[in-house]
Amino acid sequence: MLSSSAVFAQEESTGDDYSEFFENAGDIDEPVITGEPNPATNYAVSLGSLQFPIEVSGKMTSELGLAYVRKDTEEDVTGYFDFKNYIYFTTRPDKYLALKGTIKSSLPADSDDELDNQSNYFYVYEIYFDYLMFDRIYVTAGKKKTVWGNIRLFSDTKEYEGDEDALCTNILYDSLDHMSGIIKIPVSNHTFTGLAMYRGGTGNDSPGTKDMSFAGSAEFIFFNTSINFIGRRFPIKDSEIVLQKPELHKNSILGLELKRTIFGFDIYGQGLGKLSENEDASLRKVFKSKFDDLTAFEKIISTGGVYRMWTGKTPYFGFNFEFQNIYTPEPEEDKKFFVNRFASYMGIAKLGPNKDISIGVQWNNNITEKTGFVKPGINFSKVLPHCDWRFGAKYEYGYDELVKGYSTKLTLGTYITISMDY
Repeated sequence: MLSSSAVFAQEESTGDDYSEFFENAGDIDEPVITGEPNPATNYAVSLGSLQFPIEVSGKMTSELGLAYVRKDTEEDVTGYFDFKNYIYFTTRPDKYLALKGTIKSSLPADSDDELDNQSNYFYVYEIYFDYLMFDRIYVTAGKKKTVWGNIRLFSDTKEYEGDEDALCTNILYDSLDHMSGIIKIPVSNHTFTGLAMYRGGTGNDSPGTKDMSFAGSAEFIFFNTSINFIGRRFPIKDSEIVLQKPELHKNSILGLELKRTIFGFDIYGQGLGKLSENEDASLRKVFKSKFDDLTAFEKIISTGGVYRMWTGKTPYFGFNFEFQNIYTPEPEEDKKFFVNRFASYMGIAKLGPNKDISIGVQWNNNITEKTGFVKPGINFSKVLPHCDWRFGAKYEYGYDELVKGYSTKLTLGTYITISMDY
């Protein structure tokens, strides 16, 4: 958030929430409409007698808006500015090797920039290579954002920032902050994947396995159904890197995912178990009890969802709904055994005589804690060249720990977004 007047120097949470509101308002219709990127521009770079073809493309987005915010009985008017630019490049001398990267500019810094400890707003966001070995085995290494899993809504790093129970549905949610190596081996219709990640910061040029995070995936396809076993081990407690950065140690995660498309509906589910601290003993305890004793798990997180788009004729329509249950076998005194919540998107697009209007609504609700928000929005595309005009609202409700009581917050806003794919 950039500010130039006293109205911006209000309560910090107001500005942060408003910034987040606008960042997400532009995403309301994404589960419904997805655009095709422009073709990349081809270049060639010479290195001695060798020539490497390079494909370059990019995306720029700038947003400027104004909003009215009412939290309980307090009111405020504030503004918003955001600029992001991504430059993507790929060089592929032959079918076996490709170098890929992304350069990012951002003002103000977003959660990814803060995660990477960036202070200059212009940096290499991703840089990695893909290598095809024996025409069958795929190897990737470098700095890369990796997503595992089918969960769409509860893995949203903006809506669930700091909520590990939601974000761990992508067990590699922090991959962008590491250097990683991935090997993927297809076998018939099945795929086996192994991954190793290292955060750095120990000053050790040859880190041990204790300092690294490992993950594995084994996906099997039977009768058009994907069955995927996944797991991750974080740096262990007595490793050198954890002694310097204790927050890097987390309990191991084991999980199972299922996904199938039925009559055009994507139906998917995931079950994750976070092991308790003594992990080796915990696993033995689980198997010995034939899964009757679940106290070996710190938490069990179960998520299911359904997703569908109708784009055969205008207007387009789509929705995405997910339900999540969090079970804690041994909760703290003031906590509950079960927490139930859901997240949903619904939208309609290609409205109006020029097919340039889209409407979307998001509703996230914690059933157990009776908290959540409703966020509708409407978008008018191309009101000017490369310029969209958007209106949105966000109504938040639930118990507020700061005031120790029920609290509501209403944000009404409008903004323009100027974007260009190149």
